[in-house]
Amino acid sequence: MILTMNTRIIATVGPKSESQKDLIALLKAGVDIVRVNFSHASFEQFVRIKKIIRDFNKKSDRKICLIQDLQGPRIRVGKLPSEGLILKDGEMASFSYGARGKIYDGKVIPIDSSSLHADIKKGDPLFLCNGDIEITVTEVKNKVISGRILRGGLLTSNKGINIPNTNLKAGGLTKKDIADVNFGLKVGVDYIALSFVQTAHDVERLRKIILAAKTSKKVKIISKIERGIALKNIDEIIIASDAIMVARGDLGIEIPIEDLPIVQKNLVRHAHWHDKPAIIATQVMTSMIKNPHPTRAEISDIANAVFDGADMVMLSDETAVGENAVEAVTLLKKVIERTEKNIYKGNVND
Repeated sequence: MILTMNTRIIATVGPKSESQKDLIALLKAGVDIVRVNFSHASFEQFVRIKKIIRDFNKKSDRKICLIQDLQGPRIRVGKLPSEGLILKDGEMASFSYGARGKIYDGKVIPIDSSSLHADIKKGDPLFLCNGDIEITVTEVKNKVISGRILRGGLLTSNKGINIPNTNLKAGGLTKKDIADVNFGLKVGVDYIALSFVQTAHDVERLRKIILAAKTSKKVKIISKIERGIALKNIDEIIIASDAIMVARGDLGIEIPIEDLPIVQKNLVRHAHWHDKPAIIATQVMTSMIKNPHPTRAEISDIANAVFDGADMVMLSDETAVGENAVEAVTLLKKVIERTEKNIYKGNVND
């Protein structure tokens, strides 16, 4: 499906929007595609959301689509003391899988990846807590990863780890992802979003599972571009995919943040070269999670995504856990429509 005029709106369903009343309100406000994040959602929630959308489509002249977003091979630290750990600049930190049953033993920080030690090497950067903590690997020995803390901070349980320059051999679909995919295909889904894509092989592996299921309709694959290493293989990934998502949260950690706007524009351009849609995602209207109005910068960000040619813009926490979900969708639609009018009429005062 190639989207041309009218940038579509994707909304993530969560605790604040999964009831029938709240979800229908979002659809009526202008949501075109619903995203269910399988990092959090249960099978029961997915079935309930699917039914709400199916019933809405029967009564409406609009066709609301459904995205199943897979968790992917996210690497996290294990269980730490309730107060967390203070990692100080210049000191050393060590990480290992299986450290005292994934519980901090006072020396080695546990992680949930059994193979990271085999992929990472001396000199590689390692980021924690959405990039707030930065460590450079100094040694990998006896399955323990040691590094010097360049930028410290408070580390708490289950925080994600980003390793931008490391090609994870155990990347791609996890066992959980495969089980989730099979369930999603059985229930019915329009798109499957593949997390932490590194190469076209990751996409092709998912494609084989979809084809083997022999569903009555073609389920399309969205490759989430959130790993720095994916940029080295971007054209092959786009060709293997049906669409791409510029997932700016993790991508902004994995590459220098000042490069992110340029990379975003280039990704949209590359997607269109190959006649594939591009989605702009993450922190679109973050301020509206708590506040009734967005920042001026957020409004400009949305308009610039439309100017860049984005086919879809996605809301995440804004609609999943936000206090102003309907208002966020309503305003997002207004900004998109106003920007598109300017693109095609060329007069901001019309």
